[in-house]
Amino acid sequence: MKIKVSQLHGKIPYQADFQVYSKDIVDDNHELNGEISDQGLHVTGQVSLLNRHQAMCDLHITGVMLFECARCLKLTPYSCDYEYHEPVDIGDSELYIDLIPCVEECLYINEPFRVLCKPDCKGICPKCGANLNEQACQCKDETDSQNNSEIDPRMEVLKKLL
Repeated sequence: MKIKVSQLHGKIPYQADFQVYSKDIVDDNHELNGEISDQGLHVTGQVSLLNRHQAMCDLHITGVMLFECARCLKLTPYSCDYEYHEPVDIGDSELYIDLIPCVEECLYINEPFRVLCKPDCKGICPKCGANLNEQACQCKDETDSQNNSEIDPRMEVLKKLL
């Protein structure tokens, strides 16, 4: 969403109310791990002129994003409710202020460190790749019997302590 700089007058804020979809986000560096759901993110707020070279963006971003579960890699919805309050520089020759970079920055800053599809997610088997939430792993019994033969001979003494 672009706002004409000429629409910003003194201390009277410009009211913003728009939707942002995945196609609107320019993530050239692939910094954003999640993706915006099909419903998009709802952005409301205001932009006010601070001086000739800066405007203040006060945005409220709500909606649902999809992230991979940290354990089983299943796409998991994550509710977003973010606030953004930052100044934006206005160049001498700029006619518009683009709010999409502000939304992108807000999403990057507030991106969750880790998302789980459910608190007790069992993840995937490191041997066969089976989702342990959906099915039992077939290689588990095989690995237990093979573990004895895979033990490093130098560590055999430690096994006696167990």
